[in-house]
Amino acid sequence: MIPIPAIDIQDGKCVRLKMGDLASAITYYENPLDAANFWLNEGTRKLHIVDLDGALAGHSSNLSVITSIRKAFPELEIQLGGGIRNMQTLENYFNIGINYLILGSVAIKDKDFFFRACRKFPNKVILGIDAKNGYVSTEAWTESSDILAIEILKEFSELPINSLIYTDISKDGMMQGPNFKETKQISLNTKIPVIASGGVRNLSDLRELSKIDNIFGAICGKSLYEGTLNFSEALNYFKNK
Repeated sequence: MIPIPAIDIQDGKCVRLKMGDLASAITYYENPLDAANFWLNEGTRKLHIVDLDGALAGHSSNLSVITSIRKAFPELEIQLGGGIRNMQTLENYFNIGINYLILGSVAIKDKDFFFRACRKFPNKVILGIDAKNGYVSTEAWTESSDILAIEILKEFSELPINSLIYTDISKDGMMQGPNFKETKQISLNTKIPVIASGGVRNLSDLRELSKIDNIFGAICGKSLYEGTLNFSEALNYFKNK
């Protein structure tokens, strides 16, 4: 189990939301580089970055900040999502050195592009599935669908996908614990390695997630910024397992 610190960027700042509601944003760092530096010093070698403005607008909106983080911390492995809707954006991000790119909405709405992206950049694309009550949501979680998350897995099972981030929207930012049942159902129905997201409160939650087969990581956001999860403690715990 690898705990992965999250940096969500809105208006150039590091924020956290509740259930994806942009109006609920709380700023934790005026400069996201300070957040990246903090987590690096805490021991992380991975960062999960989301361009929140980009996710809503459908195009890259915080490129300068993201580029600055990439240049300042070359030792960090960065996975990035938000607003990636075409091959040019994908290539631009890979060209500045982003390690992995997360495709969510576009994987649902433009499957042809998603297939082409995965084949052009094998094992560099992460599938992002965001769901509420088991059904997929898109466009920064502003649009619901009648597509079951578990059904999506069947279509993409043979693609060279790096991993799958499964986010339970109803849990995200709520500090109420992950949706263990849904997360387990997803992880057991795919061969793609799964990263859990949404609701992690503390080390106990991470320990429970680590008991589920095929889950190798968990994205940690509000719990880290609010101090209910000690990152270095969690990192050391799983290093010694």
